[in-house]
Amino acid sequence: MASSGEVPETVPTPAEARLKRNLILSLVIVGVLMLGMIALLVVLAVDAYRSPVQPSPGAAVVSLLRDAAIILVAFETLLIGILLIVLTIQIQALVSLLRDEIRPMLETINDTLATVRGTTQFVSHHVVAPTIQAASFMAGVRRVLKEIAGFIGGQSG
Repeated sequence: MASSGEVPETVPTPAEARLKRNLILSLVIVGVLMLGMIALLVVLAVDAYRSPVQPSPGAAVVSLLRDAAIILVAFETLLIGILLIVLTIQIQALVSLLRDEIRPMLETINDTLATVRGTTQFVSHHVVAPTIQAASFMAGVRRVLKEIAGFIGGQSG
C-alpha cells in the first residue's frame, strides 16, 4: 500500500527519452575523449624522457608542454564541435517538443476559447438581454404606478 507522501512515477515521453539517451551518449563520448587525451599525454611524457635526441631535460619538458598545449587546444576545438552538435540536437528536440506536444495543446485551448465565446454570446442574447428588458419594463411600471399613486394621493388631500 502506498503512503500518502509518495509521488507516483511518470512515464517519460518519447522526446524526453530521446533527450536523455542523447545526453548519456554525449557524456560517454566526452569521457572517452578525455581518457584518450590523458593516455596520449602519458605516452608523450614517457616518449620525451626516453628519447636520446633531446639535448636537456628542460628542453624535453618545454617540448612536452608545447605538445600538450597543442593537443589541449585541438581537444577543446573537438569538444566545442561536439557540444555544438549536442546543442543542435537539443534544439531539434525542442522544436519537436513544440510541434508534437505544445501545438496540440494550443489548438485545444483555441477550441475551448471558441466554445466559451459561443456560450457567452448565447447567454448574453437569451438570458441577459431578456432579463434587462424585463427589469427595465418593471422599473417603468413601478414608476408609472408611483406617479399614479402620487396623482391620486394629491387629489384626495
